[in-house]
Amino acid sequence: MIEAEKWYEYERDYQRYGIDMKPERVKPVKRRKRLVINPDARNKAETAKLAFSAVGILGLLAVISIVITAFCAGLQYDINQTVKDNAVLQGEIENLQAELYTAGNIEKVESTATGALGMKYASEKKRVYVYSDDVPSEGFSALIREKAYN
Repeated sequence: MIEAEKWYEYERDYQRYGIDMKPERVKPVKRRKRLVINPDARNKAETAKLAFSAVGILGLLAVISIVITAFCAGLQYDINQTVKDNAVLQGEIENLQAELYTAGNIEKVESTATGALGMKYASEKKRVYVYSDDVPSEGFSALIREKAYN
């Protein structure tokens, strides 16, 4: 604007609003931009084809994720079955170790030998004592057999 016009406008606003009042500022109106997927695809057929392709890809991804989840569930089931089988086997191992300990116990061996098998302690005449001086360098088992059966 020209300087004189600015002055007249200033005086008009000053008289209209007074000393302390200020005119309201007019905010510029913001325009929304249109969402365009592809600026070149302006006709409806291309846009529909693009939307259909996007939905198809998303559907395919959903089906793939369902298949992978089912496969993982099957693997987890197999793992849980293996863990249960291992727990059963571990229990059996512990039972066998307890039986082995009791069977190897000298009192158990002695009671089984004297009771079930009918064995008796050897008399003084049938006992064989082996001293370190008597042990030959060769044929030790033959020497024991000879003393035991003669």
